[in-house]
Order: sequence, then C-alpha cells, then structure tokens
Amino acid sequence: MTESLYVFLKRDLFERPGHQGYTGIKELAGAWPLSLVKSDLVPVRDKYDPKYQDSYALPVDLAPDFTRACFHDLAIAHLQKKVAAFEEAVTPSGDTKYAYHGEFKFNQIAVDEDGEERSYPVYVPWTTVKEIMAAISVRAKTSIGAA
Repeated sequence: MTESLYVFLKRDLFERPGHQGYTGIKELAGAWPLSLVKSDLVPVRDKYDPKYQDSYALPVDLAPDFTRACFHDLAIAHLQKKVAAFEEAVTPSGDTKYAYHGEFKFNQIAVDEDGEERSYPVYVPWTTVKEIMAAISVRAKTSIGAA
C-alpha cells in the first residue's frame, strides 16, 4: 500500500516541489508523504481553508485544482496548455504515430500445423489507432458543445 500524499499550503498557495516557491495550481504543487509532513511538524487539516494564512498540510485529493489566491490569467494559461496537449495527443501526426504505433496489441489464438493452440500478438494497425483518436476527439468536442 502506498502512503497518502499531502500538499503544503500557506497563504492560500501550494508549495512547489523541492520547496521552490509557491503556486495556486495543484498540478504544479509538490506532494509529500505523511511521514515527512509529520516530521516537519506541519498541522494536517481535513478541509481546504482559503482564509487560513499559516502553513498546513492537506491530502492531495482534498485540495482544489486552483486555490482562490491563484491569479486568474495563470489558471487560464495552465488550462489552455492542458487543452493543447490533449489536442496534440489525439491528432494523428508523425509524433503521435511514433508514440502510439506498436503500443496496442491483443492476443490471437490459432491452431498450428501440429494441431496445438498457440497465442500470438496482433498489433493494432495505425489506421485503427487514428480512427480511435478521431472518435475520442469528436466525443470530447461533443461533450463540451464545440462540435
């Protein structure tokens, strides 16, 4: 079993990895195991409190994606980067072909010339991967009303 991870908050900002400054974006925050949190004598809370100004630790899963102190333009820029990364990941290109081609396979059972069953891998063709990528993209755009 893995130990639960915690984020540190101070003045409604997350502490960055390696204790290198602060951010209002959870994905850019550091995460530490409870054993380290306790050794640092930081109080552990079970609820996000944007008004609490002193340092405290909060389980990662209870922390908001963005704190209230996060600058609005930084939050938007972060979300735009995530959208661009998603769009790149589901758009067929040389980069995505390199990343995905040969990654997906299933086992096929066949009978060999001696009458024995054999299992062998069958790789999903790139054209099928592109069709799956297109379907994911259409579904995502439809779900947000952008199609």
